[in-house]
Amino acid sequence: MTFSLTDVDAATAPARAFEGTDLSSLPRAELVELLTVASAGRNAWDLLVAGVAGEVAHRSRAEDGPGGLARQQGFASPQQYVASVLGASFGAGAQLVAAGSALAEDRPVADGLRAGLSVAKAELITKTLDALPGDTEKLEARLVRAGKTLDYGKLKMRCRTDGARHDAAHLEGREHRQAQARCLELKEDIQGVVHITGQLDPVRAAFVTTYLNAQVKAAFQAQHDDTSDTDTADIRTATQIRADALVALAVHGLDCDSPASGVKTTVIVRINEEDLKSQVGTATCDALGTPISLSALRQIAVDATILPMIVNGKSEVLDMGREHRLFSWAQRMALAERDGGCAKCHAPISHCITHHIKWWSRDAGPTDLRNGVLLCVRCHTQVHRDQWDIYVDDNNHVWFTPPRNIDPQQRRQLGGLAALTTP
Repeated sequence: MTFSLTDVDAATAPARAFEGTDLSSLPRAELVELLTVASAGRNAWDLLVAGVAGEVAHRSRAEDGPGGLARQQGFASPQQYVASVLGASFGAGAQLVAAGSALAEDRPVADGLRAGLSVAKAELITKTLDALPGDTEKLEARLVRAGKTLDYGKLKMRCRTDGARHDAAHLEGREHRQAQARCLELKEDIQGVVHITGQLDPVRAAFVTTYLNAQVKAAFQAQHDDTSDTDTADIRTATQIRADALVALAVHGLDCDSPASGVKTTVIVRINEEDLKSQVGTATCDALGTPISLSALRQIAVDATILPMIVNGKSEVLDMGREHRLFSWAQRMALAERDGGCAKCHAPISHCITHHIKWWSRDAGPTDLRNGVLLCVRCHTQVHRDQWDIYVDDNNHVWFTPPRNIDPQQRRQLGGLAALTTP
């Protein structure tokens, strides 16, 4: 790889128009523009440093032993060496080394980096692929295309989902190993505080996550609806709510004659009709971010509090267990299949409420699927406060249009699950 500042000079040139500008005096539109061009300049620099880091890694191979470049500089690995020189974390060094190593190869991630894909996204994609067996070239190209339009958080969701589907044949074995590794430890420190650490496999985590998320959603909604300004107002954080809910659950378990504590909820699992018939593929659970095997689906669905949903290739609900009512619950399940959570920010389904696109009170909007969308409490408040426009097209895709004070050009933004998928 040839070292050249040409791309860096081209990327940073637009930022020179702001040279000497007092940032505090910049109008919002110009500040947004500056952030965009400055980010482009940083990406160009990161790419340049990644190339150097990749060469450092090449000269620090394990077979080089003590003669490797990183070891000669007193470091155990090239990632550690690069991080030290940059004054950054080990993770930052690892990102640059991964990107630099990819640049030296003829692969889609390298092309993506040269076309503007960030170093952080490139590392995320390569880490996903490194853990998968078989030919991953098509998957890599697909993830690189997705990385050009998705932010880091959404790309992470896409990598997790597509990676699990690619590895569906091995998913059941991995889940078995995760189940064997389940653990929970309670350790009391010198001040009497008990620290809880552990891990759960997807099947067990589905129940715990669903219950705790329901308590957080209910408490936040109650906080939002409470207009009183008293000392009794609920000001708990999400982490505090989860802790309280777990304690309440334990108290209930010690005295099962008392009414159940917390908000009752249901674990939702979803599977494509073709996968169900062929018994090959994956399923999803609203409480989990990663697809699960069909074996895990069967384990979860044994419980009476489970609602299995079968959908066709168009994400149209074909069967919703015993639930057949058109309003509220049945509608919410159908919308969850289309939106996958908050249609705007992709928060989990358990955090969402159902919003009338044409408002019920102001617009006399009907309660039907074309007029409904799932939004988390924060996005729901934002949509009402800032008056975002929401539209569902003929392909059942949700679109958000910001107000002019946020985007003068009012460019539409694709939402729902469609925003996380590309051909």
